[in-house]
Amino acid sequence: MRQCVFVIGTRAQLIKVAPVLRMAAESGLRHDVWFTGQHNESIDDLIADFDITSKFTRPGAAKERSSILRLLTWFPGTLFGCYRYVASVKTWTQSPPLVIVHGDTLSTFLGALAGRLARAWIVHLESGLSSGKITDPFPEELLRRLTFRLTDIALCPNDDAYERMRRYHCKVVHTGENTLLDCVRYAIGPANDSATSGTGDYFVTSVHRFQNIYSRATLTAIVDELLAVSELAPMQFILHPPTAARLRKYALLQKLDTATGVTLRPRMPYTEFLALIGNARGVFTDGGSNQEELSYLGVPTVLLRRRSERPDGIGINVVLYDAMMSSLADYVRSGSLDALRTPSRLHDAVEPSRTTVDTLLGLAR
Repeated sequence: MRQCVFVIGTRAQLIKVAPVLRMAAESGLRHDVWFTGQHNESIDDLIADFDITSKFTRPGAAKERSSILRLLTWFPGTLFGCYRYVASVKTWTQSPPLVIVHGDTLSTFLGALAGRLARAWIVHLESGLSSGKITDPFPEELLRRLTFRLTDIALCPNDDAYERMRRYHCKVVHTGENTLLDCVRYAIGPANDSATSGTGDYFVTSVHRFQNIYSRATLTAIVDELLAVSELAPMQFILHPPTAARLRKYALLQKLDTATGVTLRPRMPYTEFLALIGNARGVFTDGGSNQEELSYLGVPTVLLRRRSERPDGIGINVVLYDAMMSSLADYVRSGSLDALRTPSRLHDAVEPSRTTVDTLLGLAR
């Protein structure tokens, strides 16, 4: 059996790949995880929360890479380290390993490039997603397209992604959904209906996209809109490390901290975060993973972006910021946000992680 090397670098990637790693261990798939260290905060907590037993190799120092400069200086050495590791796996297995990358982060491209240089087979999970515009969102869309060109086997979560990857002349597999669905099911547990009742009269905000936080004008406008909404119901504002740094730089953090309707909260354990958003009256976010989670939970959501590469929930329980044609506060006052609530999709008869592991087992034999 070929050795599988999962190259993972961020919290979101580990969360989405967690059910795959659990099933891989249960199925006897030979695998390990090469962790790039793009994120480090709470990684050990996530491993424990999801009971992941896979072997992790961590070549980098345990510190958060939350700025552009740190990422640029981190990339070359980490790329070389990943290449050396994959090349060493190839020598002792006497056959090309499978390098499995996920999503659209710098670690995704790094793993795919290192694997290609080591002449491994590249498997891309959550493949084929695209916003249709190479600069939006930046740099995620660019990283996706670069990874597509390096991919040998694409595992696609929806029909559009499947058809897109067929044009890249690689093997394409339709998983029916994103593996995040299995992750949400696991994190919430059997009593998932009561855990996402939406009974809380509060809002949740999570903002971390490069395009939103690295523009003073954009971030200031978002904060002003959120402050207006916080006068209608309490706001739980999740502080990602890079977001906190930009809020501080632009003198916006104190503005939020002193607002009576806003509670600033650090990133929290995944199960706690799901319970928080599952019971919220509504969520304001720019995260693609949040968009998917909230589409599964049916929670009213405003996606703080002009466009999304994911169809999940769009036009159902998720509305794009530019599509509202009003301010956030007016949208809430009109009842339009509350009207977006839909039933949970957690009981849908699809198992994307099982499809993923079965595909990997077939490739590894």
